[in-house]
Amino acid sequence: MRVDATDGELALVGGNDKTFTIYKFAGGALTKLWAVACDAPPRAVDMFNGNILIGMKNGSIAEMPYAKNNGTIKPNVVMTSHCDGEVWGLDIVSLPGGELRMLTSADDNRVLAYNPKTK
Repeated sequence: MRVDATDGELALVGGNDKTFTIYKFAGGALTKLWAVACDAPPRAVDMFNGNILIGMKNGSIAEMPYAKNNGTIKPNVVMTSHCDGEVWGLDIVSLPGGELRMLTSADDNRVLAYNPKTK
């Protein structure tokens, strides 16, 4: 995933140990940049407008800034689950007029669109 020219290619990784880690890919090798603890194991991730979105195994979605984050800024939960299971898909889309929607899919076999401003 390309973030900007100074960061290069990144791998965003969630672990069963409830950590979210960012690795930089350069010269055929991965180098760990930083990691943070989450409330549940991360299952789906996306980056949008400088923020990292994390869909977690408990069904909640959290966000945190990417820029200048060295692992000290923790994820902030912005939405709890629409089911008791896992979030399997997560994406942000821009609509005409500047509106945004968070799209999720989960164990309840539904795809839902959320307005992140009004939740």
